[in-house]
Amino acid sequence: MYKSKSSSGEQKIELISVGNLVDLEILLAANSKRVKTEFIGYLPGQYLILNYPGQKQLGKITEHVKEGASVIVRAVADHSDGQIIAFKTDIKAVAYTPTKLIFLYPPQEIQSHCLRHHVRIPTLIPATLMTSRSTCDGVIKDISPTGLQFSLRGAKVDLPLHDKSCHVVISGKRNEPIRLQGEVCSTTHHDELAMVGIKLVSQEQKIAALLQEYLIDLTALDMR
Repeated sequence: MYKSKSSSGEQKIELISVGNLVDLEILLAANSKRVKTEFIGYLPGQYLILNYPGQKQLGKITEHVKEGASVIVRAVADHSDGQIIAFKTDIKAVAYTPTKLIFLYPPQEIQSHCLRHHVRIPTLIPATLMTSRSTCDGVIKDISPTGLQFSLRGAKVDLPLHDKSCHVVISGKRNEPIRLQGEVCSTTHHDELAMVGIKLVSQEQKIAALLQEYLIDLTALDMR
């Protein structure tokens, strides 16, 4: 179970970085349609801006993406302990030139859900992040049985819009590579650093072995 709380105002919107993926749920009379798009920015008290989703994602509901339509936005909050923020609002306007954008009214209330139950352990483990489009060397900054944060300098992770699967490969002190399977949840950029949040897929035994190899106290993860 996750913990949930509500917050009025727009302060939590500041935790969404420009360019981050968000989940946009378009509410229809009988059902709804969820698509992925990018957060472009916001003007406090005026509007939020999202990139207009691709036609392939929207399909037949394109005609419903218009002024006055109700939507729910969900996003991972940056610099937070695994927090998802969500809010319901209406489309204020849709711009078609020079590029397609969706303008939303500022939400009256924002829900936040804390999804992380495991403590993240700080590390400095050299590793390689592999996606279907790119291979990047960097450092695992922190890790838990269910996720990790990967840092790389002077590069951007090239990800397909729909396929977020990835592998993190660690050489290992015994020259036996450790390969962790996961899914990219968020990417943020600070100066010359890119920080990639990765959700791991059923890797607890591998992570336990990895942490033992690097002499990290497993009791801090509360895995036993």
